[in-house]
Amino acid sequence: MPGKPTATSDVHEFYPAHLTSETFESIYSTIMGLKFPMEVARVLELRYLINHTVDSYAEPLPTPDYREFRDALQTVIDGVGIDNKRHSERLLRILSMMRELHYAYSIKTRDTENALRAEMAENRKRRQRGVRYALGLTLAAILSAILWLGLPALDWPIKALTAAFGLGAWLYLRTLPALDRALADLEKQMNQLQRHRVRSIQWRLLAQKLALLLGFKRSSEVEVFIIDTEQHDYSPSNFRH
Repeated sequence: MPGKPTATSDVHEFYPAHLTSETFESIYSTIMGLKFPMEVARVLELRYLINHTVDSYAEPLPTPDYREFRDALQTVIDGVGIDNKRHSERLLRILSMMRELHYAYSIKTRDTENALRAEMAENRKRRQRGVRYALGLTLAAILSAILWLGLPALDWPIKALTAAFGLGAWLYLRTLPALDRALADLEKQMNQLQRHRVRSIQWRLLAQKLALLLGFKRSSEVEVFIIDTEQHDYSPSNFRH
């Protein structure tokens, strides 16, 4: 396993020291979107991240369901065309780790979505309540003003009551823009969550990308990384796995 390389301006800065459920979405999307050839620094950064994480990964107990899943993954790996048994076992371990991370990530995003929905529902209730109270107090202020005109003997008490109703209506009305902004922010968070969520893993494509990235598979048709980036010479002599 290579040491952690020094980051360059061409390497994504979000790469953490470990792949976790919190970083699963961005790293999974990065791996699935890889286009070869890549610059060496980025290849080494991703290799370090994956290898460093899988080395500390504790596999689940070998339940019947888990053994069935591993058998299905092994079929996928065999279809990718990895001849080296050690590499095949390593990739199987990595894919098993990705499954566990995705499971934890799915629970986390589900809980986040539920929390956002609860906040949005509470926001709407508060807004409806604010509108209702503001309208009620406005109506009360109008009635109080009419009473004020009809009962001049109660001049100051009616004035105070009218002012109190008017102030109350204004205080409720002034909370509405803030509630609207908060709701817009919650809706934006919900849209981002739903748009970027990894609902399922494309196992075959993921296995192919990882096999190339980690050097488990050699293909004459795909060059993984660029050796000489200064000269931008894309001739075959400057490509290596």
